[in-house]
Amino acid sequence: MATPISLVAQPRDLSLTTKALRRAQYVPGVVYGRGIQAKSVQCPYLPTVRVVHQAGTSHLVSLAIEGEDARRNVLIREVQRDPVTDKILHLDFYAIIAGQKLRLEVPLVQHGKSPAEELGGVVMQLLDTIEVECLPEDMPAVIEVDLSRLAVLHARLTVADLPIPENVTVLTPKDAEVVHVASQRMKEEEEVAAPAEVEAEAEAGAEAAPTEEQPAEQKDKGREKERES
Repeated sequence: MATPISLVAQPRDLSLTTKALRRAQYVPGVVYGRGIQAKSVQCPYLPTVRVVHQAGTSHLVSLAIEGEDARRNVLIREVQRDPVTDKILHLDFYAIIAGQKLRLEVPLVQHGKSPAEELGGVVMQLLDTIEVECLPEDMPAVIEVDLSRLAVLHARLTVADLPIPENVTVLTPKDAEVVHVASQRMKEEEEVAAPAEVEAEAEAGAEAAPTEEQPAEQKDKGREKERES
């Protein structure tokens, strides 16, 4: 069971605009969930950054809202960021109902070292998360991938090989490959093949561009006129 991370919030000061709120070093947010009325809140910026970093979207957050007697167990459902500065602009908190199962993507974290690396192998991770279902109190923060089990070249681990906690149901197919050991040559070939595939897709898209119906340039101008109107 993952221990909830604490965060203190305040009811949203509706006399301030969102810009003024952010200048005062607060992050606007909303708490919502099944069967409850949505509530606008504001969180101090620096503690919020810490909690977002620690909790991600799969770790329970114990949210205390000033003026309320009881804390709320919530999950961070969405983090809006400034595209230039990457600063947090807004948070969505999903309130958890006791006894209600959740479906979430849980991060996979590598642990240990593969003996196959001493043989010239390169560990390649193919899955970063897996989907699980369980009660909130049983939700793991992360699931470890034991690289020490990759002893030889071309060894692999699938979802079925992962240490899944008790009371947690995995929804990702069990035969889905998580990591494998490739030779250095295979890794280089895969890295070269990837850009070639992207280039081929781009060329195919260019060939399929509209020509007879209406020139693409005219379509773009039409869209600009629509936006102006």
